[in-house]
Amino acid sequence: MESKLEKPADLPKELIGKQIRAFRKSKGLTTDKLAELIGVSQSLISQIERGMAAPSLETLWKLSCHLEVDVFSFFQEPKNDRVQIIRKGGHSRLQLSRPDVWYEMLFAGTGKKQKFFKMIIEEGHTKDQPLMFHNGEECGYILQGILEVTVGDEVYTLQEGDSIMFDSTLPHSFKNAGETAAVGIWMMSQE
Repeated sequence: MESKLEKPADLPKELIGKQIRAFRKSKGLTTDKLAELIGVSQSLISQIERGMAAPSLETLWKLSCHLEVDVFSFFQEPKNDRVQIIRKGGHSRLQLSRPDVWYEMLFAGTGKKQKFFKMIIEEGHTKDQPLMFHNGEECGYILQGILEVTVGDEVYTLQEGDSIMFDSTLPHSFKNAGETAAVGIWMMSQE
């Protein structure tokens, strides 16, 4: 079934590489040391930083953990403005490893402690997903559809108008439990 939602853009390899290089240098790490920390070759880090290779989601996740930034930080230009406005149609759209799940960034700041985004899980995306965890907290508000959120051993079914908040150090995952796209406004914070 063809989605009525706009599809995300191609992976911005050059931007991702530039951001990884900046975060690596700010931590005082060499490409050799970062490669060792995340279990890949130094040449792969070099290729990623030059925009020549697209990192896997697993590699991005490991990079975010060792560089102490969230995964979304790799996809955004740094903003130093004290006030930011993103007009309709100007939000960045990201699609990571799952073809039916994508994110629309509602706030463009990097290096901030919060990430504010719209999460869209297309209809038909009902497979169980691997549990993930990271520092901080998450909260979300469901705009449309039915979203099943697993946090630890508990499963929570959320519908339009429902909200949730949880400690994101607990293993968690999301699944569309309805027949239309599940859409929510989400906030992730880092400690």
